[in-house]
Amino acid sequence: MNIFKKYVVLFLVLLVLKNTAQEKKNLVYSTSKSTSGMVNDTLPKDKKKNYNRWSANLNAGINVGIRPFTDGYYAANPNYISNPELNHFDLNVRKMFNTKFGLRLGVAYDNFKAETKSPPFNNNMYRATLEGVMNLHRMMRWEEFTDTFGLQFHFGPGFSFLHAPNTKTFSNYDNIFSIVGGATLLIKVSDRLVLNADYTLVSNLTHHVTLDGKTKLDPSLSRTGSIYNTALGVTFYFGKKQKHADWYWEKDTSKKEYNNLLARIEGLENKIAEKGDLTEEVRNYINNNFGDLQNTVNNFNDNYTNVQMKNMINGQYVNVFFDFDETRITPGSISAINFLIKYLNANPNANVDVIGYADELGDFNYNINLSKRRAERVMEMIVRSGIDAKRLKLVVKGEDNSVPKESKLARQLVRRVAFKVSE
Repeated sequence: MNIFKKYVVLFLVLLVLKNTAQEKKNLVYSTSKSTSGMVNDTLPKDKKKNYNRWSANLNAGINVGIRPFTDGYYAANPNYISNPELNHFDLNVRKMFNTKFGLRLGVAYDNFKAETKSPPFNNNMYRATLEGVMNLHRMMRWEEFTDTFGLQFHFGPGFSFLHAPNTKTFSNYDNIFSIVGGATLLIKVSDRLVLNADYTLVSNLTHHVTLDGKTKLDPSLSRTGSIYNTALGVTFYFGKKQKHADWYWEKDTSKKEYNNLLARIEGLENKIAEKGDLTEEVRNYINNNFGDLQNTVNNFNDNYTNVQMKNMINGQYVNVFFDFDETRITPGSISAINFLIKYLNANPNANVDVIGYADELGDFNYNINLSKRRAERVMEMIVRSGIDAKRLKLVVKGEDNSVPKESKLARQLVRRVAFKVSE
């Protein structure tokens, strides 16, 4: 088997494995048909979530009351290390609509107690919030380098109640409209449990009394206030799926199948290198879908009909291959150019797209330029054979993504020039 025939066989093998994976995907997609027989354009992963969406989060920590306070009154500022008194607790229930955005309903408790230099006071504030949640780590694709750490933003309106001696409304509670926003660092322990650290800013808009409860605020003046919360806690995930939306990555579902395909390709490479043969499964698949493989290879340049030759060219079974970072045509690929020239001579009205490709190594602009020079090199050889240059069209593709990149052989096969003929 000469080099060109070997390339044909291996390229067919990769196409088979790729088609097999696509067939599995199409089989799953076909299940999304409605009972009326019409195909729904919503993919199954969007129609039926493959991840859990509900979670509950419990935090405990410290608050820092910034304002408003009566002159001379100050709230104690606990410290996790030197003064670890907890004066903040919150509980949130969250639902994710997808892997990036969700909504959470929360309740919180804050205590404001006088520090040693302040006149005494001890007041409580209760808060309810409805906040939007954004998984920033999903939007920034952290899953490509970590499956342990995550970062969330949350923001939304709240309604707070301050219970102090001079509060009057809502049965001795000062009702306050709030705007709440913050960030949460996630550390995944398991698929069901996450540790988190949260920092939240609460901006209160309608105080009637100060946080110490000693002074009423003039409604004609600014009645805003600010509170900072720093808390540590745990998040529990609920549902029957394996992963929660916070950590679900769509490629996870195909990763095992993808790795299996790569293993099969590597096994075929080794088998061809050792014995020059293919597994029975792949041989049967190719023979059933592309005709008899051995005859296709052995008689590649023999007597084909125009239709057969055109189908083989446009099916990209006729390729000119190159070595790494080279524009010099490999010797075994000359027969592919001769095959194309034979077709063009037999069909004087036919034109051809000469399509240049490169592997994924190198940046975008470099691969575009490399694939262009490869295609131009092939066009030069075709024109030298006597084919009118007006019948050729240069098509530059750059990186070829049609086969797995992890395989060394796959990279070799995508360093190529392919063709597409038309009348």
